[in-house]
Amino acid sequence: MSFIPRTYEEIARDLLTTLTGGTVREILTVSFDGEGNIKLDKLKNRPVRRVSFVEEIREITVGAEKRQKRIRYTSADFELVSSNEEGVKDSIRFRDARNRPAIGATLVVNYYPVQTDPVPVNDLNVGSVIRTLMETFSRELALTELNLEFVYKSAFLETAEGSSLDRVVALVGVKRLPAGHPVVKVQFKRRPETPGRITVPVSTALTDSAGNRYLTLSTLVLEPNETTREVLAGGEGPGTKTVAVGELNRLELLIAGISEVSNPQPARQLSAPETDDELRQRARGAMHGVIRATLNALHFGLLSIPGVKNVTITEFPNEVAGELRVEVAYNEDTPEVRAQVNQKIRELKPAGIRVIQSDAGKRTLKVQVELTLAGTGLPESEIVPLKKQIEDKISKHLTDIPPGGTVRRAQLSTLVLEDKRLVDVRVLLIPAGQSAVENLTLNSGEVIEVLKPFEFPLIAPEQLPGPVARKAKVGAFLPLHLVVGITEADVETALNLALTSFLSTRRIDAPLTVDAMVAATRDDTRYALIRDEALLTVEVGDTFLQLSDGLGEYRLVENETLEKDQVNIEVREGGV
Repeated sequence: MSFIPRTYEEIARDLLTTLTGGTVREILTVSFDGEGNIKLDKLKNRPVRRVSFVEEIREITVGAEKRQKRIRYTSADFELVSSNEEGVKDSIRFRDARNRPAIGATLVVNYYPVQTDPVPVNDLNVGSVIRTLMETFSRELALTELNLEFVYKSAFLETAEGSSLDRVVALVGVKRLPAGHPVVKVQFKRRPETPGRITVPVSTALTDSAGNRYLTLSTLVLEPNETTREVLAGGEGPGTKTVAVGELNRLELLIAGISEVSNPQPARQLSAPETDDELRQRARGAMHGVIRATLNALHFGLLSIPGVKNVTITEFPNEVAGELRVEVAYNEDTPEVRAQVNQKIRELKPAGIRVIQSDAGKRTLKVQVELTLAGTGLPESEIVPLKKQIEDKISKHLTDIPPGGTVRRAQLSTLVLEDKRLVDVRVLLIPAGQSAVENLTLNSGEVIEVLKPFEFPLIAPEQLPGPVARKAKVGAFLPLHLVVGITEADVETALNLALTSFLSTRRIDAPLTVDAMVAATRDDTRYALIRDEALLTVEVGDTFLQLSDGLGEYRLVENETLEKDQVNIEVREGGV
């Protein structure tokens, strides 16, 4: 439900039409016939003498928000026509090549029927008593609707302001932070071996050695590639001590994946009360923990229980109003977890709603894994642990697939081939009573039960070829000053020989750099190299790499050699 106040012009227009015997605000929905022409229903109070007003209300999207756009049409855009052979005008037709409404839009129409009751008012001229009273009433009604809009908006978190917003957020236990309240930025660090997203909920408590307590003011999420993030925290009360740098380093409750927490800056006191926008953001996070009686609250509340993998909720499962079916898939099916599920359903379900609780259906799978080992194979002592490792990886991946999800061959192969001892794998899934498949899609409300042990029908070694030899070409640009009495030809010969010898010494553990080249080709008796302008260019296939003094290096791979390419020597004026 929403409330949109009418403007003074809209109210005055509708009153004037009503006082003169017209029909106001009749709603028509725009549709199209099979030939692409606009099709509108007949007007109710037909036959119609005149249409005085047509307006389209079109839904448009601005960013993530939907808004209403009003478009006024005039008699140049439409005409009053007859839909039958009797010639009685009863419909609106939009003219070709003129402004036309969008399909599915709503039209608001004011019009005058041919037959109307006698009108008791006959003087509606500007300045007349009736006209003045009508305009006065329209103005007061427009002001009243504006006040009603303010009251309506004051009831919602997104639109309430000032003291009204204070009352709204108080429903979820949140208060505006006053001036002087201590706040501080705290930094959360990810544990290095922890993958995936890590969520730190709002109101997470942190303390210092003296027990001063701060609560995070918003939810913080570390994405998979983020190691640290900061979030604002506020003191538990206005009198909480303002902590110094690094003092806030204790979590009251440990959070999986978080290794360290601290405050890189000292706490400060707010110079002004918390703004409406800041208060809204903080209240949104607090609402997640207190909302009840909605499908989302029930769904996410059950998912928050350790041991619950997935939840599917169906409304009207038996075509009966007031019923919900809740299907729970368990990671850990224990009496304790089931008791928590039952308790959470009682806490979060809407009052008067009957919940039909059941377990998610299970699809039993046998798994067959065909492996190809690298090199000449593995000893038996390593094969047994390898099988166990593969079995654990695939089992966890399959049991984590949610209802309605898909098991894909590529994902299973990637999991297995993480082990460098393997060069190829084929994983076959065998549902009970069916033939083997490589990809599998679950039904809604269905999870996988994996049968162990897996079958490993083939473990064959494969002799891999050695690394392919390759050559990289190395060119050089060498600006230098000559020693007095030395010619460019003498230097060119010496430099080429020195550079060829240097390149032959580069190995996997001895990368190519300009610094190493300068040291290896130095000859103070003939020349002085201007090292900060010297360049080396490495060409490998279609790849080029340019090295300069102190910037960049080229590391060789196995069976790779360096070959001297073109060397450009530039003699600068001035001797050594």
